[in-house]
Formats: sequence, C-alpha cells, structure tokens
Amino acid sequence: MQSPQLDKYARDARAWRDWAKVNHSASAHLFCSGNPLLYLPAATLGHHALEMYLKSALICEGMTVFNPVILKSLDPGITLTRSNCAWGHNLVELAERLAEKRSDLNLDAEMDIRQCRTLLMPITLRTGFALFDPFSSELRYPQELKKLGGVGEDEKLVLDVLVARLQPFLSKIR
Repeated sequence: MQSPQLDKYARDARAWRDWAKVNHSASAHLFCSGNPLLYLPAATLGHHALEMYLKSALICEGMTVFNPVILKSLDPGITLTRSNCAWGHNLVELAERLAEKRSDLNLDAEMDIRQCRTLLMPITLRTGFALFDPFSSELRYPQELKKLGGVGEDEKLVLDVLVARLQPFLSKIR
C-alpha cells in the first residue's frame, strides 16, 4: 500500500482563495435571488467560501491543508506536524487557529451591520463564524435540523463582512 501524499493544492493559497471567491459569488447570487428556497444552498456555499478563505489564510501563515489523523502514514520525506495542519469544517476552530497566528485578527471584534433586520446586532466575528457552522453540518444532506433555526437574506450581510475581514490575511497571494 502506498503512503498518502500531500495533495498538490495542500499548500496553494491562491487556489483555495480562488475557489472561495467562486463559492462566495455563487452564495451571494442565491441570497439575492429573492427565492427563500435558494437560501439553504446559499448558506451552504457561504460556509464553504468561509472555510476556503480561512484555509487560504492559514496556508499564507505556513500551514498545510492535510488531515492530521493520518500524519503517521504520510511519506517519511514530507515534514509536517499536527500543529501545521489546517483541517476540518468548523469555522470557529479554523478562525481561532488563524487568530493564534495573526494578532491583528480579533474574533471578539464586533460586526455592526445596520441594515440587518432579523439578527440581533452587533455580533462578534466569532459569532458570525459560528452562525455559518451549522450550514455545513446540517444543510449538506437531508437530516433533522438540531442547531439551525432559519436562514434568510441577513446571513449574506454577515457573510460579506466576514469575507471582507479575511481579505487582509490573503495579501501575500499574488
């Protein structure tokens, strides 16, 4: 059996950022459609965009997108530690990893979105990321919803602020 290798995009911040842009654009389009049935896939794509932006920023900080559970079986010629792996779908955890590396990312900073009608404002960046976490775990497949209360156009406003706050951490990408 062959040892697992790093995917060719595991350290490619540009690829992760570019795919994040595509998913963010698609999410925004669906949120702006006016069709409430499309808010669910919009939210899922929004989560996916945030996850990829966070992983892109973590790559810029020297991390690698790789599952740390299988590190021991990784080809011995590849040097990688658990602490250098960016993995998982939990946005809050990924954002916390980035905040550990970047003192200029304050997850307790408030987002004051004045045009928001349904969400209690202000909320913090951490709360914004947490808002999107169930969209991946509960909306991806048919299942009973336990964490999700609802989705609407206001989630797009939060998404756009979070994306804008992540942009400075991608400035190393050409």
